Amino acid sequence: MDGRDLVRSVAAVTGLGQLRPRWPGRGHAAPGERARVPGHALGAEPGPGGGVVRFERSALRVLVTTAGAVFCGWDGAEPTPSALVRGERLQPDVRARLEPHTAGGWRVVSERLTLTVSPTGTVELCTPGGVLLRRDLPPRWWERDGGGPARWARRSEVCADARFHGPGGHGAGLRLGDGTRPLPGGPGSPVHWVVADAGTHLVVPDGTDTAAVCLAEGSEGAGSGHDRPGRAELRDAGGPPRHWMAVGTPARALASWTAVAGTPEVAPVSVTGVGGSGGRPARPRTRVPPAGGGRH
Repeated sequence: MDGRDLVRSVAAVTGLGQLRPRWPGRGHAAPGERARVPGHALGAEPGPGGGVVRFERSALRVLVTTAGAVFCGWDGAEPTPSALVRGERLQPDVRARLEPHTAGGWRVVSERLTLTVSPTGTVELCTPGGVLLRRDLPPRWWERDGGGPARWARRSEVCADARFHGPGGHGAGLRLGDGTRPLPGGPGSPVHWVVADAGTHLVVPDGTDTAAVCLAEGSEGAGSGHDRPGRAELRDAGGPPRHWMAVGTPARALASWTAVAGTPEVAPVSVTGVGGSGGRPARPRTRVPPAGGGRH
């Protein structure tokens, strides 16, 4: 092995070799803009259902409901007001609160999920047993020198075998695959399932401005090869990232979401064909549900 082979091997292990080719055109500061990240955690304010973790340049609001859904909102974003959820349905799980975690981080442990926050703002969604399902890297935003709204981006990683499903899939199916798709914001925000052997989780963006999500499926290493995680990147959101998540079988995750949003404009699990406790989805029926995560 020569020096170049060693560099390629280290890049494969750390994932550094995947960033540029897999994410062309990722956000950079334009003239008159300044790129920002949350910085280091300064402390936390625990409360019913979670609390607020404060960083040098931002803050993260975490709320776990009694139904098992969890809200994450940056930079002052709160669960309400929202076009997606009903305020009267938001019942915090009083048993779940932010508590100190390893290496200066924080975590929230509930009956249906565990969520950890690192000292630099990485958020990890895990099963109750601690199996990692999703890793949201610290958001990045670009402030204008002359003031005005910033544009935001957030990159997420999922299991190497995870597959993305939701309205807008190719053909008559619901598997989304690789590509960039618009997020209209408000009531039109789609519900996405992420299905992997480790478990299934549901993600609902809750932005008010139009944005886009770029998806790239991962791959499992063959033999001595390395796993490549799947990735999802929220780009050019007109406000700080805010979204809901739920863990469990597709039916249970959807029930957690409908408990706070009412009946969503998506077909039931038996129609979407996303079945099982974490395995590959069954073949979907030909009737594709209308896009949307809002209520009637």
